[in-house]
Amino acid sequence: MSSGGSPAESDTWKELLRGLVRLELKRGCQDDAAVGGFARLALVTVEGSCTRTQPAAEHGVSNELRSLLVDYQFLPNHTRADRCSALLALLDDSKSPLAGSPLPAGVPPARATSMSKPPADSMNALLEILEEPVSKLWGVGPRVQEIMGKLGVHSIADLLQHAPKGYLDLRYPAELSRESLGQMVLIKGRLLTVTEIRRKVLLVKASVRDPGGRVFHLVWFNNKFVKSRLQAGHDYDFYGRLENSFEGAQLMQPAFEESGTPAAQLHMNRIVPLYHLTSGITQKGLRAHVWRAVGRIPSAAAEYLPRDVASHFKLPDLAWSYRSLHFPTDEHEAEKARSRFAFDSLFLFELRVLMRRHAEQDVPGNPFDLPTGTVERYVGVLPFVPTGSQAAAMRDIEGDVRRPRQMHRLLHGDVGSGKTAVAGYAAYAAKVAGYQSAVLSPTEILAEQTGRVLQELLAPLGVRVATLTGGMTKSQRRSILGAVATGEVDCLVGTHAILEEGVAFERLGLSVVDEQHRFGVAQRVALGTKGNVPHSLVMSATPIPRTLALTIYGDLDISELVEKPAGRFPIQTHLLTVATRDSAYAMVREQVAQGRQAFIVVPAIDPASDEGDGTASVEETMRDLTEGSLKGLRVASLHGRMKSSDKQSTMDAFRLGNLDALVATTVVEVGVDVPNASVMVIEDAERFGLATLHQLRGRVGRGSSVSHCILIQGNVTAEGTERLQVLVHSDDGFQIAEEDLKLRGPGDILGTVQHGYDVPLFGSTALLSYRDLSALPDIRKAASELLEHDPSLGAPEHADLACMLSLRYPASKPGMEDN
Repeated sequence: MSSGGSPAESDTWKELLRGLVRLELKRGCQDDAAVGGFARLALVTVEGSCTRTQPAAEHGVSNELRSLLVDYQFLPNHTRADRCSALLALLDDSKSPLAGSPLPAGVPPARATSMSKPPADSMNALLEILEEPVSKLWGVGPRVQEIMGKLGVHSIADLLQHAPKGYLDLRYPAELSRESLGQMVLIKGRLLTVTEIRRKVLLVKASVRDPGGRVFHLVWFNNKFVKSRLQAGHDYDFYGRLENSFEGAQLMQPAFEESGTPAAQLHMNRIVPLYHLTSGITQKGLRAHVWRAVGRIPSAAAEYLPRDVASHFKLPDLAWSYRSLHFPTDEHEAEKARSRFAFDSLFLFELRVLMRRHAEQDVPGNPFDLPTGTVERYVGVLPFVPTGSQAAAMRDIEGDVRRPRQMHRLLHGDVGSGKTAVAGYAAYAAKVAGYQSAVLSPTEILAEQTGRVLQELLAPLGVRVATLTGGMTKSQRRSILGAVATGEVDCLVGTHAILEEGVAFERLGLSVVDEQHRFGVAQRVALGTKGNVPHSLVMSATPIPRTLALTIYGDLDISELVEKPAGRFPIQTHLLTVATRDSAYAMVREQVAQGRQAFIVVPAIDPASDEGDGTASVEETMRDLTEGSLKGLRVASLHGRMKSSDKQSTMDAFRLGNLDALVATTVVEVGVDVPNASVMVIEDAERFGLATLHQLRGRVGRGSSVSHCILIQGNVTAEGTERLQVLVHSDDGFQIAEEDLKLRGPGDILGTVQHGYDVPLFGSTALLSYRDLSALPDIRKAASELLEHDPSLGAPEHADLACMLSLRYPASKPGMEDN
């Protein structure tokens, strides 16, 4: 078939296809209008019309036709009939190839924008589809539905919001040269031979000839299904790494589809989306489900945003954006769609935050009756002089709790900035006003330590502090619960154990949540129900740039701790490779000889764990160090699988100086305070995010001597070295967060922040780039202006917007896998 671009040639292939479609309709849409299947021959016909020099209008027709045919074989008959009708309408409308299609295109018009708001009917139809459970899609049964749930996908809206993490451009076969060796390439050709060789490993070898006459060899290992899917004499599309072998050019373990089939059109001959996965689902499987979801979208333009918002930010319409995000025709379309959904994520989040803030401003609270000089009396018993920002935060809290409305305040400070001392003032204020306080910590180690620090700070003021954890004996637990219920305990510190049904307070007036992103919304609300609208203080050491913090925590009043306590030396940070790691442990021995102690942190617990793919583990590191570099020193291990009592006894021994070094996982990341520890060694440092590394570094430098943090880079890459150098040159957590944001985008930071929420705050963080965040002030302003005129989004013209907001942030929705 000719692939030229003349009008006559164009009409020829269209006539052939038109006749084929009519025959398929006549035969009842059984996919049998041609030998091998109607859809397959129709796709081959369309494919034969496509060339790189094809006019733009014809290219649009071809892509539209592909999109209607590619999943045809999977559809029920009544839907196939609609597709055939759409194909005929499209073939008959050569002047406006996209206007008449009632069904979705893989690639809609590139200039679709919402400068004028589309009809309400199209948006209503789209909303009905988005609200449907993902089980409505063909091929999504209970098992697949459960797997998708691990990705946070429960509705069709969730699936369409599951943005690609990247794309493969497989539109055209590779133009091969010497530089192609070692690269992933697409090759189309006719299969010549296929042989299966059974030895110690199953080996499948094949050869293929491309249209230019070149022969390529193909190799697969231990894949028992390959040979049954290949047939000599048939044409295939192969995608794999090109290598040179003694037989000639060779593709190793290539993916493949038979040319012209619907599967080839979906997985090969396009810009192919790649997604984040979970166990039990493949790229091809998820891509097919997304394709079917996209196929449900009405072809007409649809928009939920107010016209002035869409126009001001120059946004393409929603229906077009869904299609182009997942199945774009080029990089420009993909970026335009991604940018649209990045805006949606930030705009909807701003609306949610501002609406919550407005609602919480009217929540009545219990005002604390505090005598003049309460802050001064607390400060007077502290064993140190508070920093300026600590003093300011105490004044903020005092002002909040005196008012007859509930306090909602975030205490946001870098590692070691003194948040616990400020929380201590809040607990003291509650005691003075005749109330109890509860402090919720994410781990038993942190709860024990926080309880001990608060006891030291508050005992001179007559505040009785107790600690409740899951590792306590029944008698210990019973004694504490009784004292809390009768008011004998003023401040209860604990883990999730505080939230259990049997924990009752006599008069809870203040709840404090430490490292709040580690708890789900339900857990934080549960703590609040222990009292009568208690004031709420949440604390976080997660370093987030200020602009982003104001957005994420926009429903809270924020107090920032920007200084470190006086008398602390800057931590000296060093970056080493495996070749020079011995010098790290030489420094450990040197510090231990001076009476100091050391932390050694590794990514994995044992070699068989999830991270144990050549990564340093607690077990191996303990063995290597005690038999080598640290032989003769007192070394113990600490990790999350240990019993609570064993973890506590190990930490106590380290704190009391009975151990020289502690080999641990990130269980020591938050809140562990051992002033005598002066060295932090982090193995395979490139495996951790900068925020985690900064938190780990903050475990040392708490005494009066110079401390060291040694980062050992296991897998040396230019990108990894550049990232780790940020830590070497800065000890400011907020500056580090800003640099990490620039280097890796907002995904890591936002992923950490939204960990504690029942739904992802920003949808898929794969949608967001550093550049998107620069528009945050304008987006926040637009959301604020909208709510000024319609605070509850109850106006008829905002009905679609309110519906989309409830879809993104439903009142009740299952949590994601890592919650």
